[in-house]
Amino acid sequence: MKTTTVRQFRSQFCELLQGKEVVLVTRRGKPAAVVYPLNEPRKLPMEVRRKLYLELSGEIARELDAKGITEDEILNDFEESKKRRRRR
Repeated sequence: MKTTTVRQFRSQFCELLQGKEVVLVTRRGKPAAVVYPLNEPRKLPMEVRRKLYLELSGEIARELDAKGITEDEILNDFEESKKRRRRR
């Protein structure tokens, strides 16, 4: 695991995200964040993957609800998209 300060993390953001190593970001010598590269998502701890899934799916559900989009509309759009791809 690589360790970096918030300042270093900001200045080397792209390089650190493209790396394959987990990065511990510290602020004033104390842990502030842990960044897992997603080039190999299966290496993320299962607990982290579950939490990400729940957070992301909840956010998507809230966005769709706010826009008044139903699950049936999404499924219909998906089916139409598959039909269009097959016709090519």
